[in-house]
Amino acid sequence: MSTTIGSSPNGTSRELRLLSGFVVRIEITSDADYAARLDVHHDGRRWVYGIDSNEKATFIDAFDTDGRVDDPDEPEWMREVFLELEVDWE
Repeated sequence: MSTTIGSSPNGTSRELRLLSGFVVRIEITSDADYAARLDVHHDGRRWVYGIDSNEKATFIDAFDTDGRVDDPDEPEWMREVFLELEVDWE
């Protein structure tokens, strides 16, 4: 199934420069449980989201250089990522 998030097709890896000045790398891939999977990378950390068919994001997991983060914080600038991709964020 070919999926897009906003105007970004599945299989996309690119950098986003946010209005706040942060630069993040995003990867959009297919996922067995969601219409698409979105990985957001910044400063050695990675946040993983499932995107459903209504383009609504659900947080799945987070990782840093040591592995999975048990109680991760989502940064405030993450809202800018979802606005840029035209995705609703839970």
